[in-house]
Order: sequence, then C-alpha cells, then structure tokens
Amino acid sequence: MGATTRRRRGGGKRLAPESVLIAPSFGRAGGPARSIDWGSTGQRARAIMEHHADPAQEQTLLGRLTRQARVSPETLALLAPGHAPISYAALAGVLRGLPAWLASKGLKPGARVAVQMPNGLPLAVATLALGAWATAVLVNPALGDVERLAMLRDARLDALLGLPDDAAAAAQAEMLGLPYLPFDLRRALAPAPAGPPDNWREPGPQDAAFVLFSSGTTGKPKRIPLEQAKALHAARNIGRHFRISPADRGLLVMPTHHIHGLVGGLLTPLVNGSSVVCTPGFDPQAWLLWIQDFNPSWYTASPTLHRAFLQLGERYREALPEHRFRFIRSSSSALPADVQTQLETMTRAPLIETYGMTEAAHQLTANPLPPEPRKPGSAGRAAGVELRIVDDAGRELPPDRLGAVVARGPTLFSGYEEPSRDDVPAFQDGWFLTGDLGRLDPDGYLYLAGRTKEIINRGGEKIAPVEVEQALLQLPGVQQAAVYAAPHPSLGEDVHAAVVLGADCPADAQALRAALAGRIGQFKIPAQIHIVAQIPTGPGGKVQRLKLHAQIAALVKPPEHAALTDPLQLRLAALFAAALGCAVTDGNAHFIALGGDSLLAVGVVQAVNREWGLDLAATALLAKPRLADFAAVVQAAIEEADAACRALQADLDALGTDEIARLLAQA
Repeated sequence: MGATTRRRRGGGKRLAPESVLIAPSFGRAGGPARSIDWGSTGQRARAIMEHHADPAQEQTLLGRLTRQARVSPETLALLAPGHAPISYAALAGVLRGLPAWLASKGLKPGARVAVQMPNGLPLAVATLALGAWATAVLVNPALGDVERLAMLRDARLDALLGLPDDAAAAAQAEMLGLPYLPFDLRRALAPAPAGPPDNWREPGPQDAAFVLFSSGTTGKPKRIPLEQAKALHAARNIGRHFRISPADRGLLVMPTHHIHGLVGGLLTPLVNGSSVVCTPGFDPQAWLLWIQDFNPSWYTASPTLHRAFLQLGERYREALPEHRFRFIRSSSSALPADVQTQLETMTRAPLIETYGMTEAAHQLTANPLPPEPRKPGSAGRAAGVELRIVDDAGRELPPDRLGAVVARGPTLFSGYEEPSRDDVPAFQDGWFLTGDLGRLDPDGYLYLAGRTKEIINRGGEKIAPVEVEQALLQLPGVQQAAVYAAPHPSLGEDVHAAVVLGADCPADAQALRAALAGRIGQFKIPAQIHIVAQIPTGPGGKVQRLKLHAQIAALVKPPEHAALTDPLQLRLAALFAAALGCAVTDGNAHFIALGGDSLLAVGVVQAVNREWGLDLAATALLAKPRLADFAAVVQAAIEEADAACRALQADLDALGTDEIARLLAQA
C-alpha cells in the first residue's frame, strides 16, 4: 500500500525533505524538494492562488487541487503515521493517473464507486481522487455485512473500491455483481504515464463528487449527493471562518465517511492550501506521538473524542510543553460546558463549537474565534448560509422564540437521491427543514433545543431507532421492540431498547445483544435491552420514544446487588472505577450505563491485557459490559492461556537435553 515501515505504534516517521513525494511533472527539475517556510511562503502561495484563480476551475475539486499543485508543487498536502508525506504535486499526479486506471477496469466518466476502507492515508487519497474525477460513494466500515449490502444494492454503483488484501470487501463486490478495484497507494503514487483518456470528460460544478448516507427515520438511510461546487464552497466557508492558511496543519481523527471528517477534516485544509495529517482514527495511545511528530495547529472532532483527549490530562502538557493549538473545532453533537472549559484549560486554545449536517455540506453555524464573544450553550452564528426560526406555518419568528430551524444558501443540497413518497418534504419555500428545534438570540446566536425527529445522536453517530428495531424483530422469539435514546454522560445519548419476548423464548438481554453482532454496526447495538411484558404506548396506541426512557425505567426492576468477593472481580472493579471516575462495588455494575463508551472500554481492555498477558479484542468489554460477565470472559482467557502454557511445558519436558539445545540454537 506504499507505506514505509512504522517506527513505533502510532508514531509518524521523521523524514528528510528528500523523502517528500513530488510528482515529476509538477516538481522542480533537478534536485530534491526543499523544506518550506510556512510562515512566509504559505501566505504568499495563498495570495498567488487567489489572484490567478480561474473561476471555472475553482468550482471543482480537480481544478482546485491541480491549480494548487502548479502554484506550490512542493507544499505538503497529506501526512500520516508510517507514510512518506505527499506534496500537492504528488497528489495531482494521482489525480492525473486515475481516469486511465478506471478506464482499464471498464468504467466510464461519471462512474459511481463505493469506497470501503478503514481510516488512514490510502482512504484519504482514494476519496480525493475519486471525488475529483468520478463519484465516491462513502460507506461506513463499521456497519454489519447485511446492513451494508442492503445500502449498496440501492446505490446505483458501478464498482467497489477497497484495499488489495481486503478479501471481505472483494467478496461483497462479487455478491453485488460489481468489479472490485484494489487500491494500492504505492502504485497510485507512481508517475502516471499519461493523462486521462480522450473520451474522459472533466466533471462540472454541478456533478456529484461524493454521495453520503443519512440515518433517516424510516430505517432506510437516504443518499445525499454532494456536488463539486458545494463541497468546495463549504470547505472555503470553514477556512474563511477559522482563518485557515497554508501555515496551518490539521489533524484528521474523524471518519471520512462522515460529513464532519470529509469536509471539516479532509477537504477544508486542502481547499485552503494547507496540510492535513490522516490518522487511522482516534487512538489515545498514539495521540501524543502524532502531535509531537506532526505539530498540528488545529483539529476538529466530536465532543466524545474531545472528552477522550481530556483523559490524557497532564501527560499532554508534560510531554509537549511547547505545543499550542491555534484553535480546536467541535461538531457532530452539542458540546458539554465542562468539556469546553477543561479542554481549553488543558490546551490553552479556544474550543469552537459549530453546528452542521450532511445536507448542508457540513457547517451551518459556528462560534467566532477570539476576541469575538463565544456564548456558552450556543452553536454560534450563521456561517456562510442564511438561518431562520419558523413556526409550524413557516412564518419567521422573532428573537428568543423557539421554533423549527431552517436554512438556505450555496452549500445546501438539492434533494435526496430517489426520495420515498413517504419522506417528509426537505424544503419549504426554498428553505431546508433541518428537523431541529431552536431559537436565535438578538445577536444571531443559535441555541438548539432538541430534534423534531427521533434520531439517536450517539457521540455524533446518528442512529435511526427503526433500523435497530427491525434487526431485533428478526431474532427468534422477539415479538415487539422499541428503541429509544437514553442520556449518557460522555456520548450525550446512547441506544436502549425494550422488547417483548414470546412465552417459550429462553433468550436473555445479553443473548439478544450478542445475536445483533454482524446484523448491524457495533455502535448501533443497544447498550441495554430491557425485557418487559408490554411496551408503553400513548393515547393513540403509538410508541412515544421521547418518553420511553422514563417509562421503561419505572417498569424495570433494578438488578439485585451482587457483592464483589472474587479477587478478579475486585481488580476489574478497580479498573472500571479508574476509567469511569466513580466507585464500582457491584458485580452487576454496567460499564456503559455508568458512563463508559468505546474509547474508555478500549483502555480497560488494554489494561487487562497488560496485567494478565492476554490478547482480548478491543470490543470484549462492549460485548460483555456487566462486570460479572466481563470477569467471566477474562477468567476464561486466563485459563486458556494457562492451559496453552502447560501444554507447551509438557512438550518441552518430553524433549531431550540435546534437542532443547538444538532448538535454542535455531531460535
């Protein structure tokens, strides 16, 4: 895949300027690339680009990136742990060679190619190249196989692209009757022998560069096209608001299949002529190494990831006393006040809350950078769009009146692909209906008050309850299911479910959670499933999801206290308490219900693996979040490891002295 050997886990390899990848057709003739003075050269390059910009070219991703390569070929565009940096010239070389490669696979201009890859540099390069010349249909790799196949079957695809060694993705392409395109980063970065074929037209401003999936409220995700010009306009809006220049460097930790990661994390730095570090995703063990090796000036993330960064605490300041973010950006869900205060204190940088959605190409509002005022609890002012609060009849409401949030502007999408007749209209009199409730204060700052839809916002991941209900109802013995949001200390909301089982169904809540694995994404599996005799309904006989959490809590009897007497359980309780920041004294303690999330769970599992010399999967605690159940998993792993050691010892005991000496000499 073109990667250099990793120096250490998560660490970016320090490379001499000669290691920077420069495409021959764009780089200076004779001699290696020189290092860049970001403070002076970067600002001049931006001025040159804006002075000589061709309006037609500047409305497509291809035109923008190609022009940047011509103006400043040696400027770094993409960096990543374990990879050589990629200049704008090298990136332009990848773009130049892509059409011929697609044509060799039987594809034509305008092809729609699903991208199914994990986060990292290969995904970033493939996404940019496809978005520049074709249409990249971005797929969440965390989805279950059944769910993913159902989405892709309806997406009018021409091919599926993945890593060369991803047998599962290749098998899915075969099941869909699509050609599989193995994307090898090393080969893609090789100098292109020729430009695009004669019949391969360049995309226009109105052509779709990307297609993303929404959650929807019917259980079937909607497809949202993102046009070339709108993607660039959105990235420029963010760049203008945050004053991003070539002197900046972003750190991409959000998933690229998400509009936040795609536009806010990847496109914004590049469209504004700066660089971005493409990581495999947030990793608390590697976070400080990335900051040390790449010196980013900003990053954008969800509040869940900000809270995880906070867990590093003093380690950040002790390890990197001279590092300073110029700003930190927050989006995807509401930013808790305590996270903002603590993270600003820790980093000495302003944490800027924003609000956006896929249909708006990401950002709708943003708080300003200092010294302008940032208002606690507000998502900021309109940024590049018009915003209104309206009543049920669509009439604009005065300041401080609660109503529906509507928006219009150059980044708003034109409509869903193949909308259902049952879909609620997306627009009213030219204004997009966001589905959110809120109010604008007299200064134009937006305060959100909730969602009119029932989507669950789990740490920035939007989950439709009906999707999870349908998966539950496919399980044997499940007669009724209702899925709803429950408050969560760090995620904001988590997924809970209430089910009614048949009289002869022996399944318990843990068995139901285990049965959902593979059917839907891990992040959609309910943290708690409550088995009830009847699901509460409203006067009209319909389930009222917004009231379900309180209704189910009143029905369900809390589990009896289980004393911690086993030494293993006592040690795991201490690890739970250290991660959660609260006392854990009950064998029935539920890691997720007490405030745990996937990032904290990974930390606990890593601690368990270190202490007992095990190799438990990172998801082991999420699969068994009750302390007693997780203790049983750990105990079984310890016994299995002990048995393996005993078997090895028996084999060694059966060997003679000479045979042991020979084996040691060969080791």
